Amino acid sequence: MVKMRDSRIELLRIVLMWTVMAHHFVVHNADSISVFPGSFTRFFYNIFFYPIGRTAVGCFVAITIWFVAGKVEYSINKAVKQIASIEGTVLFYSIALGFYFMLRGDIQVSPTNLIEIFTPTLTGSSWWFVTVYAWLVFLLPFIIPALHALSKKLHLYLIVFLVSVFGFLRYVPLFWIPIDGLLVDFIIICVLVCYIRWFVDLSTVDIRRLVACCIASFAGVAISFYGQFHFDGLLGSTFANLYNGFFGSPASIFSLVIAISVLLIDLKMPHFSSRFVNAIAKLCFATYLISDYGPIQSWLWSSLFPFTRVGVGLGILQVLLVPTVVFAICLMLEGLRKLLVGFFMCLVGPCDLLNKALSYNQDF
Repeated sequence: MVKMRDSRIELLRIVLMWTVMAHHFVVHNADSISVFPGSFTRFFYNIFFYPIGRTAVGCFVAITIWFVAGKVEYSINKAVKQIASIEGTVLFYSIALGFYFMLRGDIQVSPTNLIEIFTPTLTGSSWWFVTVYAWLVFLLPFIIPALHALSKKLHLYLIVFLVSVFGFLRYVPLFWIPIDGLLVDFIIICVLVCYIRWFVDLSTVDIRRLVACCIASFAGVAISFYGQFHFDGLLGSTFANLYNGFFGSPASIFSLVIAISVLLIDLKMPHFSSRFVNAIAKLCFATYLISDYGPIQSWLWSSLFPFTRVGVGLGILQVLLVPTVVFAICLMLEGLRKLLVGFFMCLVGPCDLLNKALSYNQDF
């Protein structure tokens, strides 16, 4: 009997992928947010969609950790299989898009570019998330046992230290943290989510408090955004760093609180299973691969959909409509790819290695 995937989580994955695309629409747009005439519209873009991308990524990583932490054992072999489960799709789009844009002349034909096309996960040239995520998954068989070896008290102390230092203190100009980077951020999320998975009873968690945490965090983002313009010196710089940290790091204090709260709220929702939701979720990862590929990203957000071309009068509707249309088109392209792969597999017959290389099983 095939176990149905938890559609609560799958639906959250869909929302997170759409959020990342909406974030890219705003961040990579040829026009700045200042072109919008309404102050409320500018506020909404600056506080939510402009900086929200890394928070969505953090929540996405937290989902992976939640399921890995719940396994009895997570071996190196399982980690390699999990990386391989997405590598087929990544390699397909890297080769297909890479050679297409080489033929168009958008990408120069060179040994370096050819290496990047055939080794996208190792080089990280096209999609940074794929590379950092793969490194995290590879490290999990070592991180999880190390965290298991800690007592509950020591684990909590480690969380307090990491969140204090990397979530807040690294954004205060007086402090210098010698270790930084997105992989470090992902590991911090791992430490936090493992503690919640192992030691926190979700039945005792109040959804209202989680919602309050999200609201308080966005209030902090708003204060930081406006504070950087209204205060000088250390305080102004701290506000600026906190806002930029929310934009750039999934382990900033605001990002962590929102990402973990959203995951826990989702887990508190009634369990349900939907074949439609699960099917869409399996296609979602490709929306990132397609829309965030360099030449496509530039064409979409700089040439095709600048704010002024779409119409600044639409205000917030822009960020709701444009990413949704692009998201739907990318879903259809990935669905077509999977149909063609299925047809090809029927022609060549059963081949387990080829099937794993060309198909995509969303196991993260």
